[in-house]
Amino acid sequence: EQRPPPSASNSEVKSADTFFENFVITASVQTRNMQEQAWDVTASEEASGTRLSFHCWPSSRLEATRCVAPLGALYTPLKKLPPTCAPPSALQYDPIRCATATCHAVLNPYCQVDYRSKLWVCPFCLGRNHFPPHYAENISETNLPAELIPQYATCEYELQTVPPQGPPVFLFVVDTCGHAEELAELADSLQQALNLLPEDSLVGLITYGTNVQVHELGFEGVPKAYVLRGNKEYAPAKVGELLGCTAHKYRAQQQGAGQQGGGHPGAPPPP
Repeated sequence: EQRPPPSASNSEVKSADTFFENFVITASVQTRNMQEQAWDVTASEEASGTRLSFHCWPSSRLEATRCVAPLGALYTPLKKLPPTCAPPSALQYDPIRCATATCHAVLNPYCQVDYRSKLWVCPFCLGRNHFPPHYAENISETNLPAELIPQYATCEYELQTVPPQGPPVFLFVVDTCGHAEELAELADSLQQALNLLPEDSLVGLITYGTNVQVHELGFEGVPKAYVLRGNKEYAPAKVGELLGCTAHKYRAQQQGAGQQGGGHPGAPPPP
């Protein structure tokens, strides 16, 4: 004769439910902690000076079409990076670029390197590239150039093929469609940013709301701005003509300044 198994009491059922709920909560907390440790976005931004709209690059065109947000990056100019995250000084040579005609990505720590064949694989297009002779002669697993050192994901180059462009130029583009409190905080942030710029910097200001205003900052007493209608489209050549900064006029001004001895051909245009 078979006897039915004894039924569980209410207390046993409740204890089992409580154990299961505690297990689920613990597992969720552990998973969240692992995700936070693996994706410390703030630390990554502080180390590289960049904020990305993505953390995983699409590996195919099909994946690229499925991206919800466009791929983009914001970077902080002149940011002082920690010495453990970037070379201590700018690299005095041009970067090594991918030879694929539609790519031209720069050699970086995420590239796969074949030290025996002296090849590197671009992580963007998966193209195989040969190292230049002066790289191939010396590169090894224990002797890496700065751009392949794993922690140096950000490198600054001083291009040897580009002539000096003069002092740095900072153009602030401000959206004025906001509350007065927000605009006041924004004005304070802009003042702080201006105090951090190099002394020889050139500064420009554009504000936009219903219309677009290009401000002339050379006049302290009387504010001056060029106003462009917001409901009208302007061709780039027309905008240059209205602002008086076309290439032809700029060259004429530089030639006249050079003849008068009041400037040099490499001088940047006025802000």
